[in-house]
Amino acid sequence: MSGPRRASKIPLWLSVVAVASLAGCGGATDDLPRRAVSGEVKLDGAPLKSGMIQFMPSDPGVATAGAGAITDGKYSIPTADGLVPGAYTVSVTSVGAASATPPAGSMPGDPLPPAKETIPSIYNSKTTLTATVAKDGPNVFNFELKSK
Repeated sequence: MSGPRRASKIPLWLSVVAVASLAGCGGATDDLPRRAVSGEVKLDGAPLKSGMIQFMPSDPGVATAGAGAITDGKYSIPTADGLVPGAYTVSVTSVGAASATPPAGSMPGDPLPPAKETIPSIYNSKTTLTATVAKDGPNVFNFELKSK
């Protein structure tokens, strides 16, 4: 019975990392019209210290997804790993530090709770963010997130 409960506790960022590692597969060797994507992410007006940004196609004809690390509010996906022009749903995640203190009532040897997502769900699991990658011109997407 612990299998299904355990699977539900896998952090969202882990799936983002998996997509990010797959997003670059074949980038420089395929014939897709990939475009570099970059920008800034702020949370409550300040640059997001660290996190991940993920672009998932929202058009059926768009063949690429991509992801990149956010460091000090900036992210960049190079052309080799870039996105094909089209519409995308964007999600941003940032996992805080895991607690080193066991929860009240836990027994010795119980696992510590996983780190918590610090970005509100409207920007990741229930994202409302979008971007349209253009064939020409800079594909710079800046996102202003609010914690409340």
